[in-house]
Amino acid sequence: MTDADDVILNVAGLRVRDSRDREILHGLDLDVRRGECLALVGESGAGKSLTLRALAGLLPHGFTVSGTMDFEGRTLCAPGAFAAVRGRRILYMAQQAMTAFDPLVRIGVQLGETASAAGLSGSKADEAVSRALRAVGLDPARILRAFPCELSGGMLQRVMTACVLILRPDVILADEPTSALDPISTSKIEELAMQLKEQYTIVIVTHNMQQAVRISDHTAFFLLGELVEYGETEKLFSQPQDKRTEDYITGRFG
Repeated sequence: MTDADDVILNVAGLRVRDSRDREILHGLDLDVRRGECLALVGESGAGKSLTLRALAGLLPHGFTVSGTMDFEGRTLCAPGAFAAVRGRRILYMAQQAMTAFDPLVRIGVQLGETASAAGLSGSKADEAVSRALRAVGLDPARILRAFPCELSGGMLQRVMTACVLILRPDVILADEPTSALDPISTSKIEELAMQLKEQYTIVIVTHNMQQAVRISDHTAFFLLGELVEYGETEKLFSQPQDKRTEDYITGRFG
């Protein structure tokens, strides 16, 4: 689909079956370019989040995968392959920020653990945490002593983004990062996404078509477990090649 040197994630013939052996993702072929933002769009149940979790090696128990997934030309399907890259080189951001944090532990402790996972300790860890929080528009003095329940959804989403800045992965897999946020918080997260695009490769799941247009370089449209259409975002939305894509876009924008 693109020059091999530009591809950081390659997916070919990816099929996913659930615990009842029903195929729910049907032969996905997809390339993710370095330094791009790829949006996965489609209705609920279309296979977007499932694809993201497959790329992170985080499918539910009992689900099985066939086909290939390669990261920088190395297979992710070999035993232990995901464990070697997940959390450091490939980072999965869960849909609900509240569920990503231990409700009984202060944010400062949890971010300290993140810094430790990045190989930082002592003053270097403290500096990295504070710098990351300021970069996402949060006051370290307030946030570090807070428990997750004391922060809004938008603030927790920004704390998750701070984790990204601490860990500095190659690829960010973001599952509906603004689905539960108000318009102001959504706008702030989109601004952060635009900044992150300058340093990282991002794959984002979204129902928000306007959001896909604003922040993504390429878009993949899913329907009932099938990748219907993939292409440059502007072209896909202005000149869809598949009638199903056109109907979906018209329904969302019309």
